[in-house]
Amino acid sequence: MNRIKQAELYEDISQIIIDVRTPKEYEDYHIEGALNVPLFTNDQRHKIGTLYKQVSVYEAKKLGLTYIGPNLTTWMDRFHSWTKEFSRVVIYCQRGGMRSASLVSFFSSLGFDGVYQLEGGIKGHRQYVMDQMPLLLEKKSLVVLHGHTGVGKTKLLVELDKAACPIINLEKLAENAGSVFGNLMYLETCPSQKQFEEKLYEVLRKIKGTYIFIESESKRIGHVSLPDWFMSKMEAGIHILVTASHEQRVSNLISDYEISGKENALIACIDKLRKRISNEKADKLINYVHDENYEPLVSDLLTYYYDPLYQYTINQYNYNFKIHFKDLIEATQSLIDLYRKEFI
Repeated sequence: MNRIKQAELYEDISQIIIDVRTPKEYEDYHIEGALNVPLFTNDQRHKIGTLYKQVSVYEAKKLGLTYIGPNLTTWMDRFHSWTKEFSRVVIYCQRGGMRSASLVSFFSSLGFDGVYQLEGGIKGHRQYVMDQMPLLLEKKSLVVLHGHTGVGKTKLLVELDKAACPIINLEKLAENAGSVFGNLMYLETCPSQKQFEEKLYEVLRKIKGTYIFIESESKRIGHVSLPDWFMSKMEAGIHILVTASHEQRVSNLISDYEISGKENALIACIDKLRKRISNEKADKLINYVHDENYEPLVSDLLTYYYDPLYQYTINQYNYNFKIHFKDLIEATQSLIDLYRKEFI
């Protein structure tokens, strides 16, 4: 049977990666870019597993065949299409076991060329990713943007990316802006810890430059956490302080969070702050929400909550460089000039 190793998955070749596990397994963790074409439904997989544990392997295999049998012609059409379009079709399951092996063996025996099983499946892939990530970052330096909430760090990363400067947008990968209001910017379901690290690996392996711009983050971003080795690399990086006027910060945040239409979510977040800022201030903020009066809402949030929360962390660093965000284009150009002069 044709197999490829984990490292071979990233060869420069036209390929499609097929995850044949259940939708539930795929949702929890999958290889970035893989297409989920389940061999079994969630319920079918559960029934097979129950038979495997409570009756016998033989009976579990028989049940599996009853599910697969009626779909073999559909699978044949899929393999026909995939092998026509791609040089390599890579199939994986949980551990490189029966699901992927049976498909690869069967369709290879029918004469379909370029069909491969991924050795070790998603479990082996997970180990490969965790081993490789620290090595990918080992010879690189992180250029860390610091500053109070709303100074425009995320906006700067977006513009730096457009200018072909290497960046990692950790909040985008985590789908959370990293605070009690962090989920308002990303309304989709947050990735699992494994999927977050898979996304981080994908970004790291594609970066060719030595210096990488990132935003300063605490270890935890929403529901996921940064690996300890990444935190250490960030601490040892080059540190840049970004400043902006209070008014500019308010404008940036209203733009970033697109607050209008998220009133119920805003109020729920404010309610979580009552122990930190007092009931009186929380009620005042909620009234701003009801009145759709967003500028004083954001201004007071900066004054009551964000600035006191992060001032200590900002004071901890001796900064290598400082820039002032008055205009996005001007501030971005300052960082690009710095990158070209100091880092390349």
